[in-house]
Amino acid sequence: MTRTLLTLLLTLITTLLAPARVAAQDTLLRAPDGAALTPGISVRIYHIVQPLHRIPQLIESQTPNVSFIHPDFNLIDDDFVLEDEYLTIVNGYLLVEVPGEYELRLISDDGSRLYLFNKAIINHDGRHRATPSDALITLDTGLHAYQAYHFENAGGAELRLQWRPPGADDFIPVPTENLYAPADEVRVTSPGAKKIVTNLGLVSPGDGSPLDAVHPSFTMTPLASERFQPRVGGLAQLPDGRIALATWDGEVFLLDDHDQTADELNIQPFASGLAEPLGIAVVDGRIYVLQKQELTELIDHDKDGVADEYRAVASGWPVSANFHEFAFGLAYHNNHFYFNLATAIDPGGASTNPQVYGRGTAVEVDPTTGDFRYFAGGLRTPNGITIGPDDQLYATDNQGDWLPSSKLVRLREGAHYGNHIQPPGPFDDQPETPPVVWLPQGEIGNSPGEPIAIHEGPYAGQILLTDVTHGGLKRVFLDPIDGIDQGTVFRFSQGLSAGSNRVLWSDDGSLYVGGIGSRGNWGQTGKLRYGLDRLDPTGVTPFEMLAIRAMSNGLEITLTQPLADDAYLEPESFELIRWWYEPTASYGGPKIDPTSFLPESVTISPDRKTIFLEINELREGHVYYTRWLGDPRSATDESLWTTEAWTTLNKVPANRTGTVNPEPWRHNTLTKAQSAEGWQLLFDGQSLDGWHAYGRNLPPQGWTVANSTLTRTGPGGDIATDQRYGNFELQLEWEVTPGGNSGIFYRASDESRPAWHTAPEMQVLDNTRHADGTNPLTSAGALYALIPPSIDATYPAGRWNRVRLVVNGSKVEHHLNGKLLLEADLASPAFRQLIAESKFADFPDFARSPEGHIVLQDHGDTVHYRNIMIRQLD
Repeated sequence: MTRTLLTLLLTLITTLLAPARVAAQDTLLRAPDGAALTPGISVRIYHIVQPLHRIPQLIESQTPNVSFIHPDFNLIDDDFVLEDEYLTIVNGYLLVEVPGEYELRLISDDGSRLYLFNKAIINHDGRHRATPSDALITLDTGLHAYQAYHFENAGGAELRLQWRPPGADDFIPVPTENLYAPADEVRVTSPGAKKIVTNLGLVSPGDGSPLDAVHPSFTMTPLASERFQPRVGGLAQLPDGRIALATWDGEVFLLDDHDQTADELNIQPFASGLAEPLGIAVVDGRIYVLQKQELTELIDHDKDGVADEYRAVASGWPVSANFHEFAFGLAYHNNHFYFNLATAIDPGGASTNPQVYGRGTAVEVDPTTGDFRYFAGGLRTPNGITIGPDDQLYATDNQGDWLPSSKLVRLREGAHYGNHIQPPGPFDDQPETPPVVWLPQGEIGNSPGEPIAIHEGPYAGQILLTDVTHGGLKRVFLDPIDGIDQGTVFRFSQGLSAGSNRVLWSDDGSLYVGGIGSRGNWGQTGKLRYGLDRLDPTGVTPFEMLAIRAMSNGLEITLTQPLADDAYLEPESFELIRWWYEPTASYGGPKIDPTSFLPESVTISPDRKTIFLEINELREGHVYYTRWLGDPRSATDESLWTTEAWTTLNKVPANRTGTVNPEPWRHNTLTKAQSAEGWQLLFDGQSLDGWHAYGRNLPPQGWTVANSTLTRTGPGGDIATDQRYGNFELQLEWEVTPGGNSGIFYRASDESRPAWHTAPEMQVLDNTRHADGTNPLTSAGALYALIPPSIDATYPAGRWNRVRLVVNGSKVEHHLNGKLLLEADLASPAFRQLIAESKFADFPDFARSPEGHIVLQDHGDTVHYRNIMIRQLD
């Protein structure tokens, strides 16, 4: 067996210098899982940039704005770095040396919560000044994991933990020697506002937040198990069908998988002792692995299933002892190998200065001579390389210095991709080549891994991306214009075992996804730190956006299935935001000049598979975010798998024009189909005919008609339909101003009393800014104060929300923006019990009338209504 001396030396150096990975050198203890610990507390702070009333819930997979180790649990004002409107998450271990009963005290300004043993033992939430909240708990000796949450709205900020140990007379700050935090975390951060769940955890996956399931075109079989826990660094397939799998831990396995389960999987150890192999390829039946310092062929001379020789194919590129100098991926293209070299970074995430020459490059190797050369430069953490569907090389890169966000690039010989190091590396004198797509941090990417081309099926010609921290798979539609690369990225799948790192199409059409994870931000929250999943095709293609093409006058969306015949679209059906990025020496970068706008018009093609959004001025060098509002349905009544897309526009085509609808949708009108189905308008967009001031039988006061909307403009009280309705289906749209509140009462039966004394109410509210939005029972769409919505389906204040309200006998359904929020039986014992325990208990006629008026509430705020229509049911 032969092995280069450099391989042995590097493995030894990496082992000896492992403590260099920690942010603090004073490592004294290890956590129960073996992780190194350091004195202090781990602090991560997320800038929310909107008023906060309680501890917010983050949308998953976002990195903090600030991350550090603090020596004690006494955070006050400037310790938080940010000024206002942020969430703080503190975690670590309490070291208990004397067992017994401890009293813990959490002091905070504003709200806070402390978890021990995965239970909230102190809940001190809400806006308040610095006040204490205590809990009594019995603690054994040893390390106890904790997590604390804190939010700051405005003014002073404080978060402190104290305890009263057994036998002590008073509280004291928890001593530094009793506080420990994970020591070996790379503290990745990113600037900008973070997204939160706006209504107590009620979210719709794939619509403003990550998906939560495997894409319908696949079924998933996890292949990792207690006996096999690979942190996958590479996947390739041998001619006999076996899978060659390299692990970050330095091993290579051969897997015999023919639709087997994890328990049935045949695992053959093939090689070990390698230096972080993060790339593997099979060429002419021969296995090659990429180590940090060497491209190596693994040869099994005696055919016993174990490599006998580790033959050095190529080496010599620069490597130091820095932990971040990974060698990523391995692609074989045009008789050469290609891979990427990461730059060195300091423990806090900033680039090391100076760098050794040649880092941050794509490398080409001649396998015959072993000669290598730098192919492209300006990369930072390019954790993935592949041959695209157009037979070109593509690579991913991760946010950092000079990279305001993560991205996918097409590797062109001699190109520079924007990351600058000192001293300058190869190609630093070249202009920056823009990415194919930006992957906005925390929204659709975080730490992308290996890309892979799709060659068959409805998504042929596109690329899938893995992501270690954001997890799942992303899908990229390529749309180059005049030789300028650009495209659109979509959510594709979640539901995998771990953060995804490597991916492989097998010869039987299955997709293998290799997972990986580490401490800090290098792993998907709540997932394993290892994994291997096999995704088998189902033949199902869900209803989703297949592509977005830039046109000279807008964006053209192609769907996988036709839109339903009765679905109408208008400019308000879409949320559009554009921005651009400015690379700087800072870590990451914010969105520059983010601007929300509406398309000028929306046109549906005759086959209902193409939607054109007319946009007056497309701007090159910008990212365009597109989100469908409402719940658009396919002709087979499917909802969109995901509503969002991110288009990177580097070039506006000159001769590709979208078709504009000459007759846009008109509000407050009925289609022929609606008229045939028995729908009637309750508001014609021009007058208040058919409405009166509730309880006074007078013309409406404080309500006006302007721009085809019915608007509450001043004091005047509730307004009601002249007609009473029993069983019906009501549709309308509402829009509130920031912080606005209103409501839709139904079957209001006695005008001598306020409507809420007899009529149930569907709440109308700005969930984000109004205090009622913090309580599901009083949030938008709720059956007010009685039944909460199942999800928060609202759009932000200033956008129209679509209501569908079905009242039939005693059965009620509340729908908002295409989502069923709740169902209720007004005659059921359970509902009558809810009333008995509510503020409506004193009103014996509440929700009992078989018919009544539709009433729109005057709650003192400006609110707009339009497209109000009803059809009566049997």
